[in-house]
Amino acid sequence: MGKNNRVAKNFAVQASILAIASIVSKLIGMLYNIPFANILSKEGNGYYGAAQTVYALILLIATFSIPAAVSKIMAERIEKGEYRNVKRIFNGAMLYVFVVGGIAAIVTYIGAPYFVTENAVFSLRVLAPTIFLSGFLSVYRGYFQAYGNMVPTSISQIVEQIFNAVVSIVAAILFMKWAMALGYEKGTTSYDSFGAAGGTFGTGVAVLAGLIYMVVLFRKEKKDLGQRMQEDTTEHLLSYKEVIKLLLLIATPIIFSSFIYNVNVTLDMTIFQKMMGYMGMDGEVIDGQYGMYSRMYLVLANVPIAMAAAVASAVIPSVSSAYSVNNKVECNRKITQSMQLTMVLTVPCAVGFAVLGKPVVRLLYYSLSANDTNMVANLLLLGGVSIVLYGVSSVFNGVLQGIGKVNVPVISSAVALVLHVIVLVPLISVIKLGIYSLILATAFYAIVVVIMNYRVIKKELEYKVEWKQTLGVPFLSAIIMGIVAFFAYWGMDVVFKNVMSEYVSNAVATLIAICIAVGVYFISMIKIGGYTEEMLLAFPKGSLLVKIARKLHLI
Repeated sequence: MGKNNRVAKNFAVQASILAIASIVSKLIGMLYNIPFANILSKEGNGYYGAAQTVYALILLIATFSIPAAVSKIMAERIEKGEYRNVKRIFNGAMLYVFVVGGIAAIVTYIGAPYFVTENAVFSLRVLAPTIFLSGFLSVYRGYFQAYGNMVPTSISQIVEQIFNAVVSIVAAILFMKWAMALGYEKGTTSYDSFGAAGGTFGTGVAVLAGLIYMVVLFRKEKKDLGQRMQEDTTEHLLSYKEVIKLLLLIATPIIFSSFIYNVNVTLDMTIFQKMMGYMGMDGEVIDGQYGMYSRMYLVLANVPIAMAAAVASAVIPSVSSAYSVNNKVECNRKITQSMQLTMVLTVPCAVGFAVLGKPVVRLLYYSLSANDTNMVANLLLLGGVSIVLYGVSSVFNGVLQGIGKVNVPVISSAVALVLHVIVLVPLISVIKLGIYSLILATAFYAIVVVIMNYRVIKKELEYKVEWKQTLGVPFLSAIIMGIVAFFAYWGMDVVFKNVMSEYVSNAVATLIAICIAVGVYFISMIKIGGYTEEMLLAFPKGSLLVKIARKLHLI
């Protein structure tokens, strides 16, 4: 095997490790968010969600790009054997995050009253030190990634989520007890504010745990780095000014593009809260509705979206490899496979949320009132289109990166963002759709991005969507699945209500209906679409799917 092939294979393996860790982290996040969301009131969830939204954007600007920038600069020096410069880059990056992270933390703490509503200020201020610590964690991750080792980053992400899950729940309970000790009654805004701050405290402890893990690993590597430095004969040592300049040169475009991709969430929150306030809605109602949107709807919707993002990360190296030798046929084959897999994952989730949304919300978020349960279920119903579109967008972004058109997704996202705001404002102020405005405007944003990116891919690769296999078969199969799941749930719930409590009856009927839905969807996909053994093998655990299909005499 040639050197280039070994490098490509290693890159694919390392990228897969990172993608798997990302999915595991998302799943842990979803699982712990269920009890955590039930511990807080819907208003408390709103305070927590608002603080996390602003925190994520500030963190993105301050430290998000550091691992990529550090790994790129270091990797170039490692390739040349310039290990003294590697140490210089590490020290310079530490100095950079100390200054930038420190400033970002101070701005977050002082500016909290201007960034979020009054009751979310405490939660955001608790997150301020976390921004400072995250910078150092980013440098360590960049160091290991420079050596082509994604395992430390992956494990640290999982460590973070585990600590976040445990500490957030425990801290929320303890902070609410603290609030009661200070004289705040249960159900008051101050009590809810303390609970939300306990959750954000958990985020800080999680980052600290991830940082400690990386420091321990680095100390083991430090001896080897010292030995390499002694053998290094590099004449030109980078100055810290040069290191900072290199970091800024690489980090700035990443920050800009990531900012464009992610700022719409913060804009949505700000526009919604400000406009609903101007229209006379009570602040607690605004926070409660945003809490259900950000902490319940988005948590569920992000699971299939995360799976689609993993598919996108996997398609980049394969498309890039085929494109480098001008093999457009192979490029299109890989895109079609990725699109089919994305649709197979996202379409049934969208239909499932539409059909079983209310039972699922009753199962997971049992603390909600009947009206609030209906609202979250309606959000899931309307949000199904966005889930599918974001899945497609993730694949198209991956394809464009693979063929070197990295600026196209940035431009399309920027255009979509402007149009998104233009649509959102009248949805809230004129049509008065309230929190549902965010769902519809987000779907419009995704439509614009998909159309703009598709036009470039079609032009560059002469790619055309195979509508029948890619969308038609999953959609028709999902419709059949949805009909069967609906009647299965309805029938079982009617029967179980006579022998079980209402919550247990709903839980059992929902879980059985989901299992039935999975089986019906799988069978429908094969029978309607004529999915062959080769097509099934292209999916994750494809060999297992083939074995099941053979035993059922489906193929």
